[in-house]
Amino acid sequence: MKLKVRLLFVLLLLLVFYNNFIAGGKENKSNPPIYIAFLWHMHQPIYYPYENILATQASNRFPFSVVDIFNQRIGPYTSWPKNAVQKGIDAGFSHFGAQVSFSGSLIENLNNLENGGNQNFSNWKSSWNNIRTKNTSLGNPRLDLVGFGYFHPLMGLIDELEIEKQIGMHRQSITTFFNGSYSKGIFPPENAFSNKMIPALVNKGLEWILVDNVHFERACKNYPFSTSGNLYEPNSADIQNPDPNDWIQLNGLWAPTKVSARWSHQPHFVEFINPETGESSKIIAVPADRYLGNEDGRGGFGALNYENVLSQLESYNTDSNHPILIVLAHDGDNYGGGSESYYNNNFQNFVNWLKSNSTRFVCTTIQDYLEIFPHDANDVIHIEDGSWSGADNGDPEFKKWNGDPSTDGYSPDRNSWGVITATKNFVYTAEQIDNSNSNTINAWKYLLVGESSDYWYWDGSTDGIWDANPTVAANKSIQYSQNVISSGTDLTPPTIYLPQREPYNPGGKEWNTDMSSEFQVWTYVYDINGLKSVKLKFRTSNSDNSDLSKDNFLYADGNSVSLWTSLEMTGKEIQAKTNPLPLFKAKEYSAKVSGIKSKLVDYYVEAIDQNDNVSKSPIMHVWVGEASGNTNPKSLNWLPENPNINDTITITLINAGKTAKLHWGVNYTGNSWKSPNPVYWPAGSVLFNNSGPAVESPFVDSGNQSYSVKLGPFNNAAQKVSSVAFVIHYADNTWDNNNGADYHIVISEATNAEQNNLPEKFQLFQNYPNPFNPSTTIQYSVPSSTEYYSVLQNVSLKVFDILGREVATLVNEQKPAGTYIL
Repeated sequence: MKLKVRLLFVLLLLLVFYNNFIAGGKENKSNPPIYIAFLWHMHQPIYYPYENILATQASNRFPFSVVDIFNQRIGPYTSWPKNAVQKGIDAGFSHFGAQVSFSGSLIENLNNLENGGNQNFSNWKSSWNNIRTKNTSLGNPRLDLVGFGYFHPLMGLIDELEIEKQIGMHRQSITTFFNGSYSKGIFPPENAFSNKMIPALVNKGLEWILVDNVHFERACKNYPFSTSGNLYEPNSADIQNPDPNDWIQLNGLWAPTKVSARWSHQPHFVEFINPETGESSKIIAVPADRYLGNEDGRGGFGALNYENVLSQLESYNTDSNHPILIVLAHDGDNYGGGSESYYNNNFQNFVNWLKSNSTRFVCTTIQDYLEIFPHDANDVIHIEDGSWSGADNGDPEFKKWNGDPSTDGYSPDRNSWGVITATKNFVYTAEQIDNSNSNTINAWKYLLVGESSDYWYWDGSTDGIWDANPTVAANKSIQYSQNVISSGTDLTPPTIYLPQREPYNPGGKEWNTDMSSEFQVWTYVYDINGLKSVKLKFRTSNSDNSDLSKDNFLYADGNSVSLWTSLEMTGKEIQAKTNPLPLFKAKEYSAKVSGIKSKLVDYYVEAIDQNDNVSKSPIMHVWVGEASGNTNPKSLNWLPENPNINDTITITLINAGKTAKLHWGVNYTGNSWKSPNPVYWPAGSVLFNNSGPAVESPFVDSGNQSYSVKLGPFNNAAQKVSSVAFVIHYADNTWDNNNGADYHIVISEATNAEQNNLPEKFQLFQNYPNPFNPSTTIQYSVPSSTEYYSVLQNVSLKVFDILGREVATLVNEQKPAGTYIL
């Protein structure tokens, strides 16, 4: 279409952000400066457990070159981060620096490439060790290699001892290969946090942890919830913090929900209460800004309009003892955040901007900030479980690694947790019998690599190799464990997977839909000598609100809670579908809780083995509302979640209660679709209303109250397909259009775990004609996405006049990769 404008003006357009004309702005003479910190995340997994990267390449285990993935990231893995930090040092900034999370598996891979003669990584640690010798004015590292889990585990779903082992291995690797001491802080893999992690972190000497700040905000009273944030409603059991009364709608970037301007940009203590002893473990939660970090990850200074966006927070920055801290956390080796321009030209522009605004903004290391502004140990808040936005938007159930079953009752994610739960019992028993035995050490090595979150992230892709990796590791771990177990007495209790529930908000709402107040708790439980009982224990608070008291955190009875009620949990075996099959897999146990409304419920799982060894899960909390929604609400999913052109996509509708057709098109732009070429039509497809462009394809009854339709592969030369858009058209002529947003699936060209090439920059081409009156044509392109970012990119194009005044918004929506013309 043509842009019609009656005024003659200079067109200034940028993707994802708008450039501010007036550099610097007005300085605030009374408020403290806003502090800015960076976290650059670097990671590659052990692609096949436990195999040297060169052996994996030689074996052709993947349909792509695993070595090329590293060769495309030479800069981020060698000198670019050091160069960026050096720019701030050269500018004379006393606190300037950055944080980098460098996984142990990445270090191991790079060492293997170096030792194998890959010249790209010859002496790759030299730049890191050079910058590690340089400190801030407070004596802290300019580049802080923060704590991490060696193999990139999802710490919110594993147990305390495993977290400690993962951090211990990482500490050993960092202190062996790099200068300086181990960090006092940690960036948890996927920025995924649960307060159940706190004891392990404290036990390993860590003092602070980065947490996505949306989970601060969702735990506040009067949180301005909106489904536009792509998360369902928080459970009231998590809403424990007062209203900060500083909600603001940010402009100039993709920020679909209001944010807490000050409170969610200040560190606070969080704690875990030991349910047996009542002992408190505390750690400082440092907020990582969800929306600003996401924008910075698209290219750094310029992709994020620092001046325009951060200035919106200045009037709220009134606490001189705890000024606003903006932590920009994102991948440092992918997408715009892994590009040469991010670390070089754009970062130099950031440094220049700081020079011009030194009283308003200060770049700092997190450790310096915490020492300059120490925190009151009594400032303890609650944080909802969850991860950063790049992984299914970081929901509190960690669904990216905990996916629901498909129509046949099978979930690759859950299968792997069943296998890991069984394996842990073997390894824990070997640890109890002889923890120094070489077999026990190897058993741990394979168990820990089997917990690599990548293996869950890429479920349903690459012929199932990712889904099978936990089983490959588990089988080796069990074999080593059995060599030890045979020589000792089993005193180890059963292992229990962290209990999950469905629905998440019983008696409340999910996506504005009422849920049943009845809820089911499920888990995996295993013991090498068999189980005597598995029970669900639950109780209610005596009050009629969702506020938690200390009694809620303890197994012991208390005045503010009822006595525990016990329910026997039913176990069922679910056959694995991996190659190889697991040697052992735990049963899935479940029980339903009903008859409760408008009450806070505590619950946990207790398991007893045949030797009377007893284990208990952590205590969980849920507010059960008074709604009486469908016990089996409609569910829509597709696999694989991130398909490429060679995949067949299965779209499944569960508990619909009626037949339906898939109303779909391809290569969408906004709400406009193109007709798919007939070579892609499933059997029975027709053009909608005989004219299209949408095609309607019938869902096929799959049994168990579910219906499915298959699309693709989209690799025919007749039409290139980069995306699918669809809605559901039911037989009774009702529609599900995702609340007006439609459903979207982006089809990738790439087949490897991460994009084969570092993405190109966002490109905005010169408009033509220029000058113009009254119309012009604008072309822009959006690069492909990567592992930790949404497959749809948030694109905003705005028009400013010569004085910097905004006069028009041309685009403000999510777009797939491609080239567009306005």
